[in-house]
Amino acid sequence: MWLAVVMTVFLGQAAPANPYLEQAWGKYESLHFAEAVELLRLAEQVPTSTRAQRIEVLELRARCELAEGRRAEAEESYTRMLTLEPRAEPPGDLSPKILEAFQAVKRGLFPADYLALKRLPATEGLVRVEVVDPWHRVSGAVLRWRDGFGEAWREAQATADEGRWLFELPRDRRVPVEWYVEARDAEGKEVARLGAPASEAEVSRAATEPLLAPASRPGDTSRASTEVAASSRLRSTLGWVAMGAAVAAGVGGAVLQVRSHESREAAGRAEWARDARRHSDRARSQAGWATGLFAVGGAAALGGGVLFAW
Repeated sequence: MWLAVVMTVFLGQAAPANPYLEQAWGKYESLHFAEAVELLRLAEQVPTSTRAQRIEVLELRARCELAEGRRAEAEESYTRMLTLEPRAEPPGDLSPKILEAFQAVKRGLFPADYLALKRLPATEGLVRVEVVDPWHRVSGAVLRWRDGFGEAWREAQATADEGRWLFELPRDRRVPVEWYVEARDAEGKEVARLGAPASEAEVSRAATEPLLAPASRPGDTSRASTEVAASSRLRSTLGWVAMGAAVAAGVGGAVLQVRSHESREAAGRAEWARDARRHSDRARSQAGWATGLFAVGGAAALGGGVLFAW
């Protein structure tokens, strides 16, 4: 059971709770925009928030700031949102004032039809590509590869992951692999490309990036291979331990956040100043411990992710 919970968190299937974001939505829906902005400032500081939650925080904050007449601050929030995710968009049913402000920020950041493909670090045999596509021109991508100049091009399909693509190159090949990534629009036309050597000389030399490790010789059972396998098992074990610690810290932090909120409400209901101060002090202490646990959980999750990816 515990292993299943850890795997769920690691694979991103269950987003950690962000109580400040949930409270901010309540304030927004009751038209208390200034209070919502204050809660969203706290929500941004929760280290276990997912990428989607951070985008949601910034988008809601921009709405509230516009409702308060704070256009410059709303534009800053939209700028940070688009920097984090260029493809992000507010819901289309919002007021024209909000949509106009968002489009103005977007046009200032990205020229019309801007599109870029960026290669990201990856392990041997894999190609990871980030898609910077603010105007939603791309609907799919393929990796085209061949293992020698003059050979026929072959295609590999991508696995999508939050604006990133992951491709797997052929294994057990001793020669450099020539490849490029081709982004295509809804009609299947190429709209952007990453890679592609231009001449046979570029393919024949090792400058084509030896992404694949040479195959082992048959019967080679060296001590180095055994040591590598043992090291890999150790990293995997430590990774699971780190992810378990991250889950425990996240759960503890969420519980303390809820209790902090309850203490704040108790302070507001208290009839005597002494009781109100006691509840307020308790709320601050619980919030501080919750933030600390979130920080520990975030660091443990990051460390576990690094160990798994290593």
